Amino acid sequence: MSELSDLARERSLQSYIAMKKSKEEHLEVLIALDKKRKSGQKISLAEEARLATLLEQHSKNVQSFANKMAHLKDFHPGQEKVLLKEIENSSH
Repeated sequence: MSELSDLARERSLQSYIAMKKSKEEHLEVLIALDKKRKSGQKISLAEEARLATLLEQHSKNVQSFANKMAHLKDFHPGQEKVLLKEIENSSH
């Protein structure tokens, strides 16, 4: 494996980790606000803004990961499959 493909795969992995983290953060706030709403409490504008900001960041992270995976596939064929296997194995 070349140093460039290792670097590209590492950057893609970092992007995946950022995407996963932003998903978890957004979901955590979404669930908390849903519980608050269901208990009859009002959601503040600040809370709504926070949720929107988290969703926007997650969307950017998803796009970044997609771009990095496309780069891997185009310029380092096969490395995207190696990375996906690593991600799959690490989630068990």
